[in-house]
Amino acid sequence: MIVGERFSFSEWLKWAGRGDLPKVPGIYRVAKSKPSNIIYCGKSWGDGGVRKRVSAFHYSATTGLKRHAGGVTYHHKFGKSVRDLLVSVHIPYAINTDPEILWMYIRYAERAAIWDCVRSTGAKPICNID
Repeated sequence: MIVGERFSFSEWLKWAGRGDLPKVPGIYRVAKSKPSNIIYCGKSWGDGGVRKRVSAFHYSATTGLKRHAGGVTYHHKFGKSVRDLLVSVHIPYAINTDPEILWMYIRYAERAAIWDCVRSTGAKPICNID
């Protein structure tokens, strides 16, 4: 667990199991080799939820083609192998499902997760470009 982490995340899942992720809005973290090595924090809002967004990361990470900016960055920094990646999600089940409220929470949660990484390591996750 990251010091100061403020959200309840799922257990880390091996990358090969990413197809089991839920198709609902939320935030996700991608780690390389071990959970303490978080390389990306992202959010999902659209159809297909976190499963579809992580799938977009995978596509860009393995091809270098634009579909997910963090995935393209991963491809440039690490190449196309994703065997050692892990993923963990935070799904806001207890948050009001009114779209305006839920969207604001997801935006906040993504930025807060990035900040938690910065506080823990002294740097933003390497594949987060903004």
